[in-house]
Amino acid sequence: MTVWSTAAILLATAAVAFGLCLLTRRLVRGVAFDTGPWTATLSYVATAYGIVLGFSIVFLFGEFSAARNAIGDEATSIGTAFDEAQLFPDSQAAIQHSLICYARAVPEYDWPALQDGGSSPVVDAAYSDLFVTLGESTEPTGGTFQPATATNLLAQLGNISTARETRLVAAEIQTPPLLWVLLIFGGALILVLLFIVTLPARSVPQAVLVAVSAVFTLVMLLIVIALSTPFSPGAGRLSPTLIEQTTDSMEATAPDLAALPCGTETDS
Repeated sequence: MTVWSTAAILLATAAVAFGLCLLTRRLVRGVAFDTGPWTATLSYVATAYGIVLGFSIVFLFGEFSAARNAIGDEATSIGTAFDEAQLFPDSQAAIQHSLICYARAVPEYDWPALQDGGSSPVVDAAYSDLFVTLGESTEPTGGTFQPATATNLLAQLGNISTARETRLVAAEIQTPPLLWVLLIFGGALILVLLFIVTLPARSVPQAVLVAVSAVFTLVMLLIVIALSTPFSPGAGRLSPTLIEQTTDSMEATAPDLAALPCGTETDS
């Protein structure tokens, strides 16, 4: 959903709410309402609705933020492992090529799978190839700090796995249908109660108040939708841009390795 489409939806919501409010006001003209009980009901429903909506946004934003940070950590670990592979002269090319293939596979295969709430077996295989390649490598060149470098290279691969797992967890989170029912119909109920409570006001100010409240409620629901689908296309969603930038940097550093086909490419 683009910014313009979102703005159009909000404007349409405001117009519909404004028009329905004026129309309903004409239909109930002359009917006396005691707004006292409705005011108490509105207070209770709005408070409960705000608590549920607030906790939902806080929880989903936490998962969204963790996934966003994980993308940066994954890109950093890929680039760091690529640089440290230079200390393995005999297997540098194989390690770096495996890293390039993994980084290519993430946006091409993992992101569409994340949008469906799952993971890609192609990326699983590319990550396994990293460990197989490293396991077949020889010891790094001699030096006091070389064993630590080998350990750190393994740690970078572990960081890649951890970051990817964080992405997968965020993609698998689904908002329960019962919660959606509560959020949608609860918001509609609040608008109806607000209309009843504001009946003593003039028609136009009342319609404006209800329309603004409808737009505000819809914005909150759109935030929940965006946070619950962090990998879907659209403004403000998570993208593999950092990983793609790391891939471009690795390919520019080792163009000969970048020209070699990956296992996923030969299989297809």
